[in-house]
Amino acid sequence: MPSSDQRAPQFAAVFLPFAAAYFLSYVMRSVNAVLSEPLTEEFALTASQLGLLSSSYFLTFAIMQLPLGALLDRHSPRRVEIVLLMFAIGGCLLSSLAEGFFALWLGRAMIGIGVSACLMASYTSYRLCFPADRQASLASLMLMVGSFGGLAATLPVELLLPALGWRGIFVLTAFLFLLSGAGLTWLLPNIAAAGASREPYWRYTIAGAKTVFAHPQVQRLIPVCIFTHGGFLAVQSLWMGPWLRTVEGQPATEAATTLLVLGITVMLSHLAMSWLGLRLNRWRLSIDRVLIAGCLLMLLFTTAAIANLWNNPLLAWSLVFVTTSVSGLIYAKTSLAFPVEMGGRANTGINFVVFAGAFGMQWGLGLITDLAISVGQSEAEGLRTAFISWAFMQAVALIWLVRNPEAPPPRQQHAEAQ
Repeated sequence: MPSSDQRAPQFAAVFLPFAAAYFLSYVMRSVNAVLSEPLTEEFALTASQLGLLSSSYFLTFAIMQLPLGALLDRHSPRRVEIVLLMFAIGGCLLSSLAEGFFALWLGRAMIGIGVSACLMASYTSYRLCFPADRQASLASLMLMVGSFGGLAATLPVELLLPALGWRGIFVLTAFLFLLSGAGLTWLLPNIAAAGASREPYWRYTIAGAKTVFAHPQVQRLIPVCIFTHGGFLAVQSLWMGPWLRTVEGQPATEAATTLLVLGITVMLSHLAMSWLGLRLNRWRLSIDRVLIAGCLLMLLFTTAAIANLWNNPLLAWSLVFVTTSVSGLIYAKTSLAFPVEMGGRANTGINFVVFAGAFGMQWGLGLITDLAISVGQSEAEGLRTAFISWAFMQAVALIWLVRNPEAPPPRQQHAEAQ
């Protein structure tokens, strides 16, 4: 691996093209929290249809993770991401032209495919281009970029809606994805593949997936990935908007402003977790204990927010969003459970579980809301019932995590994985 001095002049050329693509992917992940109202009005969507529509991004994103790990190990990360971004451009254009639910669903599903490599391709490239002591800071920078994308999908989109309409938002994003692909093509230096196994592609992929999902560390984290972290992604990217407008009674612009502040909260919490992660060994804190404590606090704060304990929705949900950054430790625990040569497949494997969970939770919360409305509850009461169900699922995930012992130390784990 080259030294940092040799590669330092290329930092911007490597980082910025990937950062731009990841920024846009996060915009598309979160934008339906603001667009849900005009989409619901124009297409007369039920809560379950809205959840299914938005969650199609998570479904295709999740499905792509397992083959993606092997693709990134065997081909240039730049080439993989450029090809996939063509799907994102097509998905945005299809969404802008949609005249019915299916076209909207298909467009968003194509966007999920198109952006599925944005973060993992960057991590793979950083490992190939920069020394080990720069990886943590680069990972934190990417999370910061993603948080900015989440911010751009809130109040800025709400302010653009009167001028562009929701269709214009998708056209604008398609153009920005095109610029991002051009940046990856013309600005990014050529990054060779890592030169992985010459096994047939699907055998290589399936064998890696079996190893990942058979590991006890991954198995104990699955409920947290699905219900806690996946549930948060579902709420942040869609259901927080309807909650603020329907349950809290906030006007659209005020709700978008609240989402903006919550996005800033997530960004700052990622920074804080990055700072804490560098000090865990010094303070003799295990990742597992911090993860369990964070999940417990998230459950308590979610329950308090649903019960309106603080009588201030911004404060209540800010506390929830602060604790969600701890669930990101699932990636650290997964990486440490496997040898370096399985890092890509391990990360995409756990990412598959997270985004499959986000798909199920986003659609499921809509189904619960519709079911509650069908038995006589109001829309606000139905959303509250759905959020109470989410809190219950968090409790189940926490109990599973606590009751299952932590996996063996890394040396033993590496021997088992090999």
